[in-house]
Amino acid sequence: MQRILIVHNHYRIPGGEDMVAENEAKLLRDHGHEVYTYERSNNEEAGKLRMAVSMIFSIKTFLEIRRIIREKHIDIVHVHNILHLIGPAVYYAAAAEGVPVVQTMHNFRLLCPAGTFFRKGRVCEECARLGAYCALKHRCYRGSLLQTAVVSASNAIHFRSGIYGKINYICLTEFNKEKLMRLPVGKCFIKPNFTEAGEKAECGGYYLVLGRIERLKGSALIAKAFAKCGRPLIFAGDGEQYGALGRFIERKQLKNIECRGRLPHDEAMELLSHARALIVAPQWYETFGLGVIEAFARGVPVIAADFGNPGSLVRDGVTGVKFKNNVSGLLKALERFEAMDREVLSGNALEEYAEKYSPEANYRRIREIYDSL
Repeated sequence: MQRILIVHNHYRIPGGEDMVAENEAKLLRDHGHEVYTYERSNNEEAGKLRMAVSMIFSIKTFLEIRRIIREKHIDIVHVHNILHLIGPAVYYAAAAEGVPVVQTMHNFRLLCPAGTFFRKGRVCEECARLGAYCALKHRCYRGSLLQTAVVSASNAIHFRSGIYGKINYICLTEFNKEKLMRLPVGKCFIKPNFTEAGEKAECGGYYLVLGRIERLKGSALIAKAFAKCGRPLIFAGDGEQYGALGRFIERKQLKNIECRGRLPHDEAMELLSHARALIVAPQWYETFGLGVIEAFARGVPVIAADFGNPGSLVRDGVTGVKFKNNVSGLLKALERFEAMDREVLSGNALEEYAEKYSPEANYRRIREIYDSL
């Protein structure tokens, strides 16, 4: 069994990447691997200058990673996130010790300093086509010229050094791989995220929107569609448009739409288990779509915009329904869905989960990747 070093830099606000890194470490341990972790957090006391320097090259990271590789006899270094304090020095440390690196691509940051391909309410791929000057012009990373410059400079320096061409990459979907392969990078594998099995429950008759209520998630689009069709809908989450959504419901006197706010994970999953279908309408590509596979794990079909990654996870007419990403498209999809046999879709969703997104399926894939290095 390989000895694995998991490397992950936590953001100030916990997110999905933290969960994925933690879950994969546990999965590997459960299958007999010796797993060590090197973690930093952007909540550490560190000034902007130190963070900027670390993004270019962190001596601390370089020395500590080399020491861990030697002391623990590491076979593979698996990196999840390096922003800001770990930085690209981890790649050079592993190369100096002759140990292969696997980098899971949780976002599009090598192509887009903001990591999202989204700007001013629309998809934007200017940096990928025209270069990082576009990011500087628009101050794409946190609205800061300085921070955008640091991220852009780091990418440029380390592409020119050739280190990014020596790394092995894991993309979560074929869609992401197609984007990444525009760059001079090393081997690229596809391995989706996974989730634990859920329990299939009796259908509660309502549709569900799970997660942040914001422009990126298409919350307003979904609310407008359900205001027209009158079908029961529950929003479980909060976000920048939470207040606006509440005012919309009150102004329209909608009795069919309910906002539950942000729920503990177990309560949210219980709500999902009884949903008639999960509704997903992202306005940006997203980098995966964890809610989709959480629905599949509970036999819940998904009605998803045919756009970006969440849509790519749904097989139209098999595990759910896809729609053109607008109000009329969603209304037509709901009509199609209501005419289908939900139990057939539910069974297909469970099969899709077992084949592609279960812990066992994920371990088989990650072991294939590790063994090929």
